[in-house]
Order: sequence, then structure tokens, then C-alpha cells
Amino acid sequence: MKWILTALMALILQIFLPWWSIAIAGFISGIIFTQKPGQAFLNGFSGIFALWAAVSLYIYFVNQGLLAERLADLFSLPHGLLVIILTALIGGICGGLSAVTGNYFSKLFLK
Repeated sequence: MKWILTALMALILQIFLPWWSIAIAGFISGIIFTQKPGQAFLNGFSGIFALWAAVSLYIYFVNQGLLAERLADLFSLPHGLLVIILTALIGGICGGLSAVTGNYFSKLFLK
């Protein structure tokens, strides 16, 4: 449930701000939800991973995979779907690390 709220917050922020607003969404979710740091990372990671994977798959199917295949050729990857997986992984890592940072930031002031 917490990862869904992180993904929705990131989706709303990305309408108005650049791609790095996912870190703001992860940071805020890390502050709001009291949880262990490992759980904060997993919630931030899974929320942003799911969001970026869904958006990337949408773009992939809208343009019949043309952009993903060209990017795969550029990075010497065998298939365009690997670009989608790598995109989601990079976003997920950024979201997870920012959620852990927000978690530790909130614990700094709670004690």
C-alpha cells in the first residue's frame, strides 16, 4: 500500500517537475511512513520501479518499440525490453535510496 502512494506522489510530481522529482517523492514517503530502513527502501524501490516500468511499457507499445529498439542498439543490448528493465531499475534504486534517506531524516528528529 505504501509503495502505491509513493508511485502516485511521484507521478503527480513528474507532471510538473523533472525526472529527479522521484527522489522528492521517495524522501517524503520515507518521512511520512514510520518503518524500518529496509522496508523504506523496498517501498520506495517498488513504487518507483512499478511507475517507471508502467510508463516505459506504455511508451513501448504506443510507438511499437521503435524508441526502445534504437536505444538498445545504441547501448549494444540484444532487445528493447532490456531498456525498459534498466530504466525501471535505475528509477527504483533512486526511489529506494531517497526513501531510506527520508526515513533516517525523520528518525533524526524523532529522538
